[in-house]
Amino acid sequence: MPSQLAYLAGVFDGEGSFGMWSKGKKKVREFRASIEMCDGDVIFKFLSHFKMGSITIRVPKNKKHKVTYHWRVNHDKGKQVVREMLPFLSKRRQAKFHGILSGLDK
Repeated sequence: MPSQLAYLAGVFDGEGSFGMWSKGKKKVREFRASIEMCDGDVIFKFLSHFKMGSITIRVPKNKKHKVTYHWRVNHDKGKQVVREMLPFLSKRRQAKFHGILSGLDK
């Protein structure tokens, strides 16, 4: 659905992030796209639409804080997700993604 993709890209543009992250003792760098927010229904739409990634539910220790939902997708699948949303993302996010890819290809 193009309208759902545009909606998700808009939410991601404002709340999400992507980039290269270090992992493990060897500090292997990997691509990751993720979004975290208190609106679980919105986060589950990412999983439902893209059919990839994982969701972590974080219950705060302090009862005054809200439960947060975190969706993330790594490696080539993460790049695939961002490529799909790319036409709907801001110019700044598009430039950042292309910059990351050009850095990966070297």
